[in-house]
Amino acid sequence: MKQRINKVIAQSGFCSRRNADALILAKKVQVNGKLVCSLGILVDPAVDKVSIEKKCLSLEKKVYLMLHKPVGFITSTKSQHYAQTVFSLLPRLGLRLYPVGRLDKNTSGLLILTNDGDLSYQITHPKFEVKRVYDVVVRGYLEDNAARKISKGGLAIDDYLTSPCVIKIIKKMENKTNLLITMHEGRKRQIRRMFSVVKHSVIVLKRIRFGKLDLGGLEQGKWKYIQKEEII
Repeated sequence: MKQRINKVIAQSGFCSRRNADALILAKKVQVNGKLVCSLGILVDPAVDKVSIEKKCLSLEKKVYLMLHKPVGFITSTKSQHYAQTVFSLLPRLGLRLYPVGRLDKNTSGLLILTNDGDLSYQITHPKFEVKRVYDVVVRGYLEDNAARKISKGGLAIDDYLTSPCVIKIIKKMENKTNLLITMHEGRKRQIRRMFSVVKHSVIVLKRIRFGKLDLGGLEQGKWKYIQKEEII
């Protein structure tokens, strides 16, 4: 059955649909030896030979892992500035895996790793509104009006406005506040930057839920295989 070529590339585990489009525009994709110049081209993965930079794609078995990322590791496939990547926590599995929904170096918690580029697109693109829940500790006593300002959305961060989110206060103390925040988007350092707008710095940030998947009792630095149906 014919499908859009970016979907076929994503399903192969090579990259996401968005990155597949970028490869096509960069003239790095071929079908049956011919250069692809259109994003909308349809191919039959059972018949057509799709190549990227002259390397033929193979349809890998889809694999899904959940990792409890500790603070101090970067969410990247390559080390940077001597920092260890999350992949140093995994054994050699012989698979090309990619992290879904990055966590920065100082953030811990639930991280999904997979070779399913299509799933990655489905759970990270804001239009699908897949929930992410974070356990957050901010410095200082968080006033109700500051929490409302964040939760109603519309904060200007760089070139975008934040979407509404849900804040549930767990405990307020004079010098810090513990809360849960539920969001449908996950831009770079977004939570830290939102609280910075209301003059609170984030002390602890931990993702505890992504879609239907809960971190549960998985220990820091540990991982396990999961099923796609556990995520969405």
